[in-house]
Amino acid sequence: MNVKIVIKSQLCEVEKVYQWLEGYLLPLLKNKRLEEILLVMQEIVTNAIIHGNYNHFNKKVCIYLEVAKNQIILMVEDEGEGIKSLVEAQNMDYMEENGRGLKLAVLISDRIELNHNSIRLWFSFT
Repeated sequence: MNVKIVIKSQLCEVEKVYQWLEGYLLPLLKNKRLEEILLVMQEIVTNAIIHGNYNHFNKKVCIYLEVAKNQIILMVEDEGEGIKSLVEAQNMDYMEENGRGLKLAVLISDRIELNHNSIRLWFSFT
């Protein structure tokens, strides 16, 4: 399965992504894993809106979902200038307001790739 959703850079759009993902992932995942993935994605999409697109209404955020075997791959792409390195993310204080999303992604996902203005996350499930 490969699907995509495109949202405007408004925080009210995050709920739309949450519901979209929940619709696809609920049949596949146990509650705890689903909650972890939804939490990470809520933070990453929020970061794309605020820090990537600077809340510019006309800029878009694209979210891609791929499910293959026992793996979920999610990618979030904004129209910004790029994001921090994984080394910086691993050293962030997840209790601080800034950086929480990327730090949670590092802690919860199985693998992360940063590429300019996109982040790709892998989550395994059984």
